[in-house]
Amino acid sequence: MKNVGTFAQLNPLPLHSTVWSKGFWHNQFNLAKDSILPNIYRLFDDDKVSHCLANFRIAAGLQKGMHSGPPFADGDFYKWLEAACYVYGATHDAALKEKIDSSVDLIQAIQRPDGYIFTYYSIQLQNGVKEEKLGNSLNFEAYNLGHLITASCVHANVTKENTLLDVGVKAARCLKDLFEEAERKRTAKTAICPSHYMGLIDLYRLTGDSTHIDTAQLAIRLRDRVVDGTDDNQDRINLLEHDEMLGHAVRATYLYAGVADLFIEKGNESLYRMLERVFKSAEYHKTYINSGVGALYDGVSPAGYAGDNPNLARTHQAFGRPYELPNLTAYNETCGTVGNILFNWRMLRINAQAIHAERIEQSFYNLILASVSRDGLLYFYANPLAREQEALPFHLKWDRTRTPYLSSFCCPPNMLRLIAQSSEYAYAQREEGVAMVLYGDSEVAMHFNGEEVLIRQETEYPYSGEIKITFEKAPKKEFTLFIRIPSWVKKGSLTHGSKTMALDPKDANTYIPLKNIWKDGEAVSLSFDMTPQLITAHPLLESTIHQVAVMRGPLVYCIEELDHPEADFSSLGISHDASFVLGSKTVRGETIVTLESDDGLFYRTPAWDNKTLYRNLPIVEVQKTKLTFIPYFAWDNRGLGGMKVWLPLYL
Repeated sequence: MKNVGTFAQLNPLPLHSTVWSKGFWHNQFNLAKDSILPNIYRLFDDDKVSHCLANFRIAAGLQKGMHSGPPFADGDFYKWLEAACYVYGATHDAALKEKIDSSVDLIQAIQRPDGYIFTYYSIQLQNGVKEEKLGNSLNFEAYNLGHLITASCVHANVTKENTLLDVGVKAARCLKDLFEEAERKRTAKTAICPSHYMGLIDLYRLTGDSTHIDTAQLAIRLRDRVVDGTDDNQDRINLLEHDEMLGHAVRATYLYAGVADLFIEKGNESLYRMLERVFKSAEYHKTYINSGVGALYDGVSPAGYAGDNPNLARTHQAFGRPYELPNLTAYNETCGTVGNILFNWRMLRINAQAIHAERIEQSFYNLILASVSRDGLLYFYANPLAREQEALPFHLKWDRTRTPYLSSFCCPPNMLRLIAQSSEYAYAQREEGVAMVLYGDSEVAMHFNGEEVLIRQETEYPYSGEIKITFEKAPKKEFTLFIRIPSWVKKGSLTHGSKTMALDPKDANTYIPLKNIWKDGEAVSLSFDMTPQLITAHPLLESTIHQVAVMRGPLVYCIEELDHPEADFSSLGISHDASFVLGSKTVRGETIVTLESDDGLFYRTPAWDNKTLYRNLPIVEVQKTKLTFIPYFAWDNRGLGGMKVWLPLYL
């Protein structure tokens, strides 16, 4: 890494500096390595399922046929390749390296002399059809190239080879030529899901070639030239005027992550103020308790304007109005939360505020992990907060349960690359030391002022709030350990040597700096109280009025109908003074910590039919029952049935 952010307070450690040594996150990495990674490749390699690799082979002249599948499938393969490269860097698995090498050969074979790569374009040319490069802003070409460039950076970093990096550099130069042509012609070459902003800046950081960040800056600047833009693509108004998260959630979060990257390298307070505004809009008004973003399957934006507003346009997979967060029909595309993690990681680097680390952590636990079955073979696209036992009387685009394959398969490889690289989010380096981001049993090796530092973290987090941090090899100079206190901590303690500091609510969602000249073997112990909490929502959030959710530590919990066969699931709720005991279940081979409570309540009512919308209240007899809560990430692993995160509150 040749460049670090001039305008960042925090910087990532070199790849693979941190290793999950055992415990929860070690298990998740193994799930990615042993199940999700090979399974997704198998799906891509099966012409009858996805046609993804078939498109590359056809474009390379190795197979006959026509292009099939969505235009963004190229980018999905590049995301898989990025994850594969990272896993190889951790395991040095020879068989995986062979698969990576053959993938690189295939990609090299279809790159055009000017650096352009798009399987659809190449196959169209083979069939005598001329297509314009970046001619259709909705065709995902720049998105594909952005993921290719990022994968090329990871590949070069891990393998120390330039085979894929050369492809990425040529692709970046192609984007440069296309954007410069657009600038000369005074047109806009904007693109949806703009991963290329991040990819180009990744390339700049790796190579030190400022051409690439200049190209990213030009691409972002060209957005303001869009005519008849829409909120769906965040180009209705000029970038610096943005003050609310609107439109397609993946396009939005990718955009702001890329702009945050630009700020990290180039500065510009106007950009940062805009990023702060859109972050607060999402965080305070438009994010689900499970960290899902993009509530709506379809909507209209700008919402709340008169119907004849000239800019009124359809949005999809989109943010809605503030507090518009339905549960049963929540969209919450996995890729939207991936983008939000990328955005918050960059914001954390800029301002070092614990709120961004908190959102990263809860996004990993409560949505990224929830998007995949516990055996790694089934996948969600949308992530709702409730499900009915019976089929709904209206159509929703995606299946109500995880499936082996999705016609739009962008989410599984995006989820894969984040879980594979999750240890990269454990720590961030500061000039004075290191900041904790994700807690987990781990070992980190880093350099500080020319000295090697080794830190060991021992914990059963997220199921336990006991964490021990030991300097196995301490620096000789003063070093600050920035301890993150999660937002949910109401009480606890921080112990260093003979001194113990009590933690209370004022410490929540902050960093506590421990400055010291450390000795080898010196340790810090954290104890976070993990008493389960009943959570309420803002009263403007209509779908959760008079309801509560249950959290323990960073984990959102839910109930499933199959654990409560004797109760009326629609009325099944919980007492305001409920108490809990810990239990456990094994779900597809993984042991999870459950919450058991004897303070469940429900009442039975006559069944409803499709000809009755309202009726008189019948005689209600409230009954007590036992409740079993499981972590939300583990739901839908034991069969199709009802589920809910929010429960009626009984007084």
